[in-house]
Amino acid sequence: MTVTAASLIKTATGFYEAQALFAAVELGVFARVSSGPVPLSTLQDDLGLHANVAADFVDALVAMRLLTRTDAGYAATPAARAYLTPGAPEYIGGFLTLNQRRLYPAWGDLTSFLKNAENLAHGAKVDDPMPALYATPQRTRSFAEGMDGYATLLGRPLSEKFDWASVKSFADLGGCRGMLTTRVAAAHPHLQGVTFDLAPLNPLFDELVASVTGTTDLASRVRFQAGSFFTDPLPETEVYIIGHVLHDWVESKRREIIQRAYDHLPAGGTLLIYDSMIDDQREESAFGLLMSLNMALLSGASEYTMAQGQGWLREAGFQVESPVALNELTTLLIGRKPL
Repeated sequence: MTVTAASLIKTATGFYEAQALFAAVELGVFARVSSGPVPLSTLQDDLGLHANVAADFVDALVAMRLLTRTDAGYAATPAARAYLTPGAPEYIGGFLTLNQRRLYPAWGDLTSFLKNAENLAHGAKVDDPMPALYATPQRTRSFAEGMDGYATLLGRPLSEKFDWASVKSFADLGGCRGMLTTRVAAAHPHLQGVTFDLAPLNPLFDELVASVTGTTDLASRVRFQAGSFFTDPLPETEVYIIGHVLHDWVESKRREIIQRAYDHLPAGGTLLIYDSMIDDQREESAFGLLMSLNMALLSGASEYTMAQGQGWLREAGFQVESPVALNELTTLLIGRKPL
């Protein structure tokens, strides 16, 4: 892409669109228009919008291709219905809310962080940021709903781009409240799945499973196991998934997690790792590099290149396959424990 003055201005004002999207989710715009066109005056009244700014706001959402406008009023576009309407199978609103409330403010003074590297975990004087995320039921739910958005987007490609036919069981290590576990298990009815994470997430796992099982047998095929992947026995299974986990930790901890996974897997077992990895030349993955800064800001960790991830797998003893793109933001690494 050619960089011009106009494109730089669009980058500099990108937070306009981000804040408009966050506000639309918070106000419930997409839930209100999901069932059909709603006149502007009705949206103003129902959402409490001021008449002086309502039209610019909702028309900006039209220009962002999130709403359509006809004589009958405003309605959600297919993308908004799929990803931004609460209750939709691929709803990511929780992740957007997490960005709005936790990540966006943290980026407010990036210049200072780049000079002192004082990350949020260090500022709070904690070595492990995870317990703080689950300190109260409200914080636990907020974080879990945020992670649901990412897991929702990755459940389908992970179900399709790895050969699950040859295995019977898997465990998602650091799997939060189980969104990925339920998605993969639902896509492959022969699988037994375990979500392995800290105990405060167990009630939310039970809540999620109750909400998605319906008349299926999913509840009998998935379960939660509480524990830490540093200190507790890992689930007995054929495949481990470690997704959006390694980027929370410094390199020594990453090696420890991978080595424990190798040691606990049976011969022929598989470790799947996914993250927003950086291209090996560190020239193309703008999202991965900025996400790396985000992780440094939050916990003092980072993203990593595909070659680094493959190197840790080989170091632990895995046979490593070629990287797989799960989507435009996420790379999957596959390690096989030799027979």
